[in-house]
Amino acid sequence: MKILFVAPWIPSKIRPRSLALLNILARDHQIRFLGLTSSDEEVRQAQELPVESTVLVPRNRVASMIRCATALPTGTSLQQAYADVPEMSNALASELRQWRPDVVHLNVFRTAHLVERCAPVPVIVDLDEFRSEYYSQLAQTAGPKWKLVGKIEAPRMQAREDTLVAQKVPLMVSAPFGPGEERPNTYVVRSPYDHPDLVVPQATEPRVLFVGRLSYEANVDGLLWFLKNCWSEVTKRVPNAVLDIVGTDPPAAVQAFRGSTVEIHANVPDVAPYYPRATAAIVPVWRGTGVQMKLIQALAAGVPTVTTPEVARRADVRHDHEVVVGADAQAWATELSSVLTDRARGQRLAAAGKRWALDFHSSNAVREQLATAYAAVWPGAEQFRR
Repeated sequence: MKILFVAPWIPSKIRPRSLALLNILARDHQIRFLGLTSSDEEVRQAQELPVESTVLVPRNRVASMIRCATALPTGTSLQQAYADVPEMSNALASELRQWRPDVVHLNVFRTAHLVERCAPVPVIVDLDEFRSEYYSQLAQTAGPKWKLVGKIEAPRMQAREDTLVAQKVPLMVSAPFGPGEERPNTYVVRSPYDHPDLVVPQATEPRVLFVGRLSYEANVDGLLWFLKNCWSEVTKRVPNAVLDIVGTDPPAAVQAFRGSTVEIHANVPDVAPYYPRATAAIVPVWRGTGVQMKLIQALAAGVPTVTTPEVARRADVRHDHEVVVGADAQAWATELSSVLTDRARGQRLAAAGKRWALDFHSSNAVREQLATAYAAVWPGAEQFRR
């Protein structure tokens, strides 16, 4: 099968779902990649993609912001306006005309405006999540700046998502649906992650690990909540505990907590080496949709993990089985301290979490899920299962 993979960025280690799905598809099919770039580093990363050719379109940030401003009175999603680069559409038309792919794979909501421009070639859209829900959460619970963004963007995104569903466009999402939440023509394709086999000396002191992109509002909000409301209580109960914060572009508000019990590792080339030395991991995310990659990575690495009810529900994991769930600061401090000091409990959680990650998020498991989704656009999708 010939697949044209279209993305508003370059799949990379900081965009792990995009990269992992691209790697799985490339095992069996001819792939060409069309994407937006905004730096020389992204151009270099594109050269490493497992595809037969790449078409890269520069994205100018100022022009993108102007398009967003122009879209404000129109009702168009600002996310889509930001990525609606005219040269991208021209390149797409050229690839469709000259290469004639069997399927166009549109990656995330920012490319959903291209659906109609792909006709008559079949399209599948990896939404990852119905993103309008996250912006609705922002409109209700975030600070003034993000609340305004949420109020503007949520209804626009929902309108486009509803149009895609009504048009019967095959959609992929990363999280299982709850009872009554199913959407037509929508397939659960979880984010693939295979933890590498690493031999790293274990830490002699209890270490807590947070991993996340710290340019993402929900990560920053959750981490600051944990630092302000939970960490001091944990260190009282477990005096030698250390928190490792591993993330891209940590803001000043996070940097301010650096100290003897908080170590910050910014913009590291690979997060995997930090898991083997962790006694516990935390996913203190209170806003968000989909399944958190940091949760998948921690459980795949066999690290006992404390998270919020929201994250656990999305991932379909259970308290005191695959994870530990805390609903407030007191519960977080109590549960995390227990995981750090109760070795038997930690081992039990680690084993169950690792089984869950293997069953649902290993490359082999996701390959099967992809086959089901792609069968909606291409009858030969059974090749995935060979």
